[in-house]
Amino acid sequence: MDIFQPDVKHILTFLLILTRVSGVFFLAPVLGSRNIPTQVKIGLALMTSIALFPFIPSPQIDKSIDMINFTLLIAKELSVGAVIGFTANLVFMGFLLAGQIIDFQMGFSMVNVVDPLSNLSVSIMGQFNNLLAVLIFLAINGHYYLLTALAKSFEIVPLTTFAITPGVTENFLGMIVNMFIIGLKVGGPAIGVLFMTDLAMGLVSRAVPQINIFIVGMPLKIAIGFATVIAMLAFFSAYVVKIFGQMPDQLLGAIK
Repeated sequence: MDIFQPDVKHILTFLLILTRVSGVFFLAPVLGSRNIPTQVKIGLALMTSIALFPFIPSPQIDKSIDMINFTLLIAKELSVGAVIGFTANLVFMGFLLAGQIIDFQMGFSMVNVVDPLSNLSVSIMGQFNNLLAVLIFLAINGHYYLLTALAKSFEIVPLTTFAITPGVTENFLGMIVNMFIIGLKVGGPAIGVLFMTDLAMGLVSRAVPQINIFIVGMPLKIAIGFATVIAMLAFFSAYVVKIFGQMPDQLLGAIK
């Protein structure tokens, strides 16, 4: 059954644009935060779609398309937006991973807090790294990178066109590997220092068995861990800025 009339072609195009934009706004870091009311996200997605609409050519939609096929088109556009948001989120997951490794070395692995941004239980240092990364992300206008990638996605993947290429799996694995690399680079200095602390305490325990190394070692590791994290804040900020600078290429590479 023909459910669309010729004069609603632009309305259908706008709905497809709005669907892709909504996929980004509900999954991207910061923009998809649970602290932002759903009404605000919908309003931002609507205004962004209105701004993009004049610059995106209307696709050729069959006038006789039925509701099932149009629903599939909606699902395709939602998938493209979800890929952009998920790819950006993987970068922040790397910062959480670094904090969890540091907490494990410091003895904080059993102490977790609820992250209001993801509604997940994360470690203390993971939460610290994530919040600091969010502040830097906003300070360098990182959200513009997301909007730029979103706008260019309509050139790379035009409306109603969607194909899963053989490189999807390789690209996805590459993003996962990159998340672990970010985690190791961010947490590397603290992990190395705490490992040397464990090694030194082990040698002391063997040389002087009378010392209860567990009582002395726990506060010592906490103090050294915090001191190392504070000392590497400058490195952390510079590295985070570099990572966010590469985000546009990563987002565009994910949707190609």
